[in-house]
Amino acid sequence: MYNDFFGFKKTPFTIAPDPRFLYMSERHRDALAHLLYGISNGGGFVMLTGEVGTGKTTVCRCLLEQLSSNVRLAYILNPKLDAIELMATMCDELGIEYEPGEKSLKAFTDLLRDRLLENHEQGLNTVLMIDEAQNLSVEVMEQIRLLTNLETNERKLLQIILIGQPELQELLAKKELRQLAQRITARYHLKPLSLKETASYIEHRLRVAGIQRPLIKSSAIKQIYQSSGGVPRLINIITDRALLGAFVERRNTINDTVVKKAVNEVLGNYEEKKSSRAGNSRWWFAAASVVFVILLSYIVVKQALKPADFVEEKELSQNTESKTQSSSGVDTISEMRSPLVRATTNDEVAEQFWQEQSWDRTGFVSARNLFALWGVSYYPYQSGEPCDYALNYNLNCDSGRADWAYIKQLNRPVNLKFSTETSGHFWGTLKEIDGDYLVLQFADNEVRVLPRRLNPLWQGEYQLFWKAPDGFNEHAKKGDSGATVRWLTDAIYSIDQVDISPADYFSQKVEDWLILFQMENGLVSDGILGKHSVIMINNHVIANIPKLVNDLSVAQRGAQ
Repeated sequence: MYNDFFGFKKTPFTIAPDPRFLYMSERHRDALAHLLYGISNGGGFVMLTGEVGTGKTTVCRCLLEQLSSNVRLAYILNPKLDAIELMATMCDELGIEYEPGEKSLKAFTDLLRDRLLENHEQGLNTVLMIDEAQNLSVEVMEQIRLLTNLETNERKLLQIILIGQPELQELLAKKELRQLAQRITARYHLKPLSLKETASYIEHRLRVAGIQRPLIKSSAIKQIYQSSGGVPRLINIITDRALLGAFVERRNTINDTVVKKAVNEVLGNYEEKKSSRAGNSRWWFAAASVVFVILLSYIVVKQALKPADFVEEKELSQNTESKTQSSSGVDTISEMRSPLVRATTNDEVAEQFWQEQSWDRTGFVSARNLFALWGVSYYPYQSGEPCDYALNYNLNCDSGRADWAYIKQLNRPVNLKFSTETSGHFWGTLKEIDGDYLVLQFADNEVRVLPRRLNPLWQGEYQLFWKAPDGFNEHAKKGDSGATVRWLTDAIYSIDQVDISPADYFSQKVEDWLILFQMENGLVSDGILGKHSVIMINNHVIANIPKLVNDLSVAQRGAQ
């Protein structure tokens, strides 16, 4: 509403975790360092706690971006599970097959032990990360502790990261969990921002949104800090409301008067009570804050659990199903009031994807289809594991969880893992994004479908291939040198015609360019060249790389 008035390119203060606005304070970097230490330390528990809205999710996103290729991660977002459900979810995350309806803890433990030993023999680290861990029961916590008994003579086979609110500390203080508490090798409590950090945080978000001039007075920033307690999420909400108030009053700058009005609207009229009854103001502020945080947490969690979608369904103009045979011999279903629209359950939708074919439970058939887009022949069950086989063709694997918007940003064909209550897990290949439609391939059957049709079936898990530059080893950062840095400076010249010398040294100038590129492309803007930064830079510098969206320029299309 106020973007045009102030000249913003993007709305600067939202509660959505947009990586383009990522601000890593010193304490966020310390928290990230603790998590990275936990992954590389060889076992035990690492714990990260913090109040609602302090940035724990931000730190997790940074961690996922920096995971090395030898890490196998089981990431549990919903910890309200019993012991059996926890073990089954871990097996699902690590790709371990088990008998449908399995209820034996011993059976699950044996399966996990075998996979952990197999990963260890291959030089892989297995990590279990549990978010919102304060919701775990004592029984499940004890089961998690028992998993750390799986070890060799040199190291634990499983590293565990617990992330949660301060109540997690209270849970671990229970007498029944003292053995687990003794195994925590690193703890970090993420505190709110200081006044100086709050000012830097606000200025950073304004700069990313496209504003370079002073917009919020220092007295107003101090008021925002005092009212929010330095909690980033509350800073966003108060500042957003202050910008709206200034827009309504046609003000070009934000002063403390505007902020006080915004605070009263967001948190209640505690400022007036403060001036009249100082003794009671703290109580009212605390009560208002607690209620607000509870409501805000409910909204954020509800939004986070709602599957992402980057398009709204449009009215379909045709009422018949068209089914044709493409030149490649792949059956194609166009979703024009097709049975996909009329299907009433997720299982019926999934059955129509596969029709009479055998479902791809392992992902090998989808790997064949994904390799084909890169011009590589892959023979399921004969060529070995897809990620290992990819190395023969100078390809790397990337896997994790994302939403539709981020998949579109990466702009690579991907294999997606789907599931329904009765059909179980299965894989399919997202080959192309054609306008509002996704073009997917399930074995030999090609399907055009709106993203919202897949939302109940896809929980965000993906796998893709990408090309790493020569000499690339997990990441590159300021102070590094060598072939990877030369690749980056060549890419900078190709994209922006900026000549950097020396070309093989990661200088401050290189870092500044990379941070800006990361901001513009929805990445974690930390100035570190990670795999996703490489993928998006390749979108600009490699012409024949397979993409989801054809972004050729008009001149290039005319030449073709």
